[in-house]
Amino acid sequence: MSRTRRVFVTALVAPLVGLALTQGEAAAAPAFQMPFPCNQVWEGQTRTGHSPANAVDFNRVDDLGDPVVASAAGTVTRVENEGGTSYGRWIEIGHGGGWRTRYAHLSVQRVSVGQAVSKGQRIGDVGTTGGSSGPHLHFEQRLDGVAQKIVFNGSQILYWGTRNYTSRNC
Repeated sequence: MSRTRRVFVTALVAPLVGLALTQGEAAAAPAFQMPFPCNQVWEGQTRTGHSPANAVDFNRVDDLGDPVVASAAGTVTRVENEGGTSYGRWIEIGHGGGWRTRYAHLSVQRVSVGQAVSKGQRIGDVGTTGGSSGPHLHFEQRLDGVAQKIVFNGSQILYWGTRNYTSRNC
């Protein structure tokens, strides 16, 4: 085989070998932090009847209008308002590798689609929009469109029940 032909075949085959080696490997999750400013304490609740089951609802006393911040750096992929149903006002941020975060029931959305955001940047305010029965933040971490069990600071949150968490999103 001539050198030119060998280089051409290598150029065609090498990317396919790399693709085959990466199929089935999970993309490493970003270093997600809580979606609140540093040192704030929030009660997180998970329950089996929640939709999706791996989501968490965050509450604290008098939380209506409190800042919601990006859990990790990324690009805003969706800013939606479903009125009085479902998530109500919500935001989705893409973090690469198939990872996205969702922030729902917001009273205010402070970002737009395509906007780059940094970890800890304010993106909205806690609200009670959509199918919410009171002010709180519904939060999800998703991989390739599927809600995952939530991890902050390298540790999975409590499933199923209620626990207080302190934000390290500094």
